[in-house]
Amino acid sequence: MALLRLLIATASLCGSALAITAADAAAHVIFSYAGTTHPARLTTLAQQCQIGGVIIFGDNVDDNLPGYISRLQSAYASGGCAVTGPLLVLTDQEGGEVKRLPGGPTLSEKMIGQQSNLDAAGNSAGIQAAAALKAYNHNGNLAPVLDVYHAAGDFEDQYERSYSNDSAFIKAQQGQGVVATAKHFPGLGAATANQNTDAGPVTITRSLEDLRRIDEAPYTAAIEAGVKMIMPSWALYPALDDQYPSGISSKWVQGELRGRLGFEGVIITDAIEAGGLSGFGTDPERSVLAMAAGVDLILAAARNVTQGEDVVSGLMAALNSGSLSASAFSTSTSRISSLRSTL
Repeated sequence: MALLRLLIATASLCGSALAITAADAAAHVIFSYAGTTHPARLTTLAQQCQIGGVIIFGDNVDDNLPGYISRLQSAYASGGCAVTGPLLVLTDQEGGEVKRLPGGPTLSEKMIGQQSNLDAAGNSAGIQAAAALKAYNHNGNLAPVLDVYHAAGDFEDQYERSYSNDSAFIKAQQGQGVVATAKHFPGLGAATANQNTDAGPVTITRSLEDLRRIDEAPYTAAIEAGVKMIMPSWALYPALDDQYPSGISSKWVQGELRGRLGFEGVIITDAIEAGGLSGFGTDPERSVLAMAAGVDLILAAARNVTQGEDVVSGLMAALNSGSLSASAFSTSTSRISSLRSTL
């Protein structure tokens, strides 16, 4: 918190000269809430242009959810916000065991990979996912998982979350107007069953050659297929950066993903409160690190609106103190605006 207090104090000295507002910063933050009671505060923030979107979990889902999301979109649209286009409404609709909404995909991603016609199976899954998402007024999916299979029963395999080559899924889902998100760059396939970045720090000790040749291969195909968002992992990959996990590493985000692979779309964090970032400060401080690394969207997924507001305040303070580049922030906002204009 010491870093955040310093940033806020520095920003406060600028008084009315502050260039970045809460609405500016909020376009970069995805909020969350708990349960099926829809928070009035979130609606108020939408009217004030102070949210960038919302992530939905299973405990948020009931028959009233589509109506609430529609009202949230209307509240935002009424505010005359600088970033136009719908708010991003996201969830994890991967298929198999990992689905937040009723409906497809019916098959897990591993089962899709076992089909004789991968393209047909992936196309069907993408269409099913899009239908389920659109039924609940969602416009984005935090899927597919592109982690490459390594061993039976490892972290990804135990939930049958990946078959590594999801171009057909991506094209089909985005063809239905729903944003796809390839994750978890550069790959969590080598994580063992107990290596969960949600719970604690994870280190993947693969060579850079293997990471590029094997784990990153699906991302090359996904980028060629036009995937609109990519989510870096919270694991540490010492082969390229032995200090910062991928999602807060400029070496991975700017150097590898944008530079070497040429991705020009939106980059979104995994849950900013994840245990994999223990040792990197508070959620606002982690968010500043992620933005400095080149990430566009912060996923505030602790299921309380206050977390998102705190992240917005942290980003605003860092931008107005000069700790974050205003130029890079403007470019990032343009990427988000371009994405939302397509929805």
